[in-house]
Amino acid sequence: MKTATLGVLLGFSLAGTLLAHDTWILPSRARVSPGREVGFDLTSGMAFPKNEVPVKPDRLARASARLGGTVSDLAPGAGGNKALRLRALFSKSGIAAVWVESKPRSIELQPKEVREYLDEIGARESVGRKWETEGAGRWRESYIKHAKTFVRVGSPASRDDENWSTPVGMDLELVPEKDPTRLAAGEELAVRLLKAGQPVPDVSVGLVAADMRSGTLSKTDSDGRVRLRFDRGGWWLIRATLLERSAKPDLEWESRFTTLTVFVDTK
Repeated sequence: MKTATLGVLLGFSLAGTLLAHDTWILPSRARVSPGREVGFDLTSGMAFPKNEVPVKPDRLARASARLGGTVSDLAPGAGGNKALRLRALFSKSGIAAVWVESKPRSIELQPKEVREYLDEIGARESVGRKWETEGAGRWRESYIKHAKTFVRVGSPASRDDENWSTPVGMDLELVPEKDPTRLAAGEELAVRLLKAGQPVPDVSVGLVAADMRSGTLSKTDSDGRVRLRFDRGGWWLIRATLLERSAKPDLEWESRFTTLTVFVDTK
C-alpha cells in the first residue's frame, strides 16, 4: 500500500499542516430556478469557506447529484488552483442532494502529529486515551473523504420532496432531520451520523460558521443524533470523523471524514 507523508495530509491531495484537513463542497447558489446551471467548488483548507487547495479529479471515487429520485453524475468544470469546479443542471423543482467521495489514501503520523490531529477532531479523550494507554505506538492510517451539500431548486412541495431526509449512501454521512434549505438564524437542526446506514454514537460533530476561526464540538447520542444551533446567517460547515482500528497488517487505523454544508437565512 502506498503511504503518503504528512505533507499530503488528510485531504484528497492536500499539502499543508495537520490542521488543514477539512474538505467540503459548496454550491455557487443555495437556491436556483429550474433549468439553471449550478457550479460546485470542492476544496480543502483551514478557513471555511475559503477555497485553498483543489482536489485532483483522479482522487474522486464518485461525484453525484440526486433530485426527485434521479441520480446523475456531476460534470467537470473549469479547473482552478484553489478548488475543483463541478457542474450540474437541475431541470425541475425539488431539493437536490449533491455529494462526493474520495478514493482511500494512507498516511503515517508521528506521535506529536497524532495528538494534534485527535485534538482537532475531538477524539483525544476517546481514541487518544486508548492509544496512549497502549503505548502510543505506530500510527498508519487509511482515510476516505465524504462531502455533501443541498440546493433548493424552484419551489418544491414539502409533501412531495423530502430528498434531504434520505441518505445518499455514503459510507459515513450526516443526515438532517428537517429541511436544511429552509434554515434561519437562531434555529436548530438535528442531524444523525450514519455509517453504512446505521447510527454512530459518541462521536464528535463539529460546527463552524463561515469566516469563523473556531466552532463547537458536540457528541452524538445513542441514536447518532446531535442538535446544532445556528446563531447567524450565511454558510455553515458540519463535520465529523470516525476513527476505527484496522485489521489490515499494514495499518493500525482506518478513518472516514464527512462534511455537510448548509446555508442559513438571516432573519
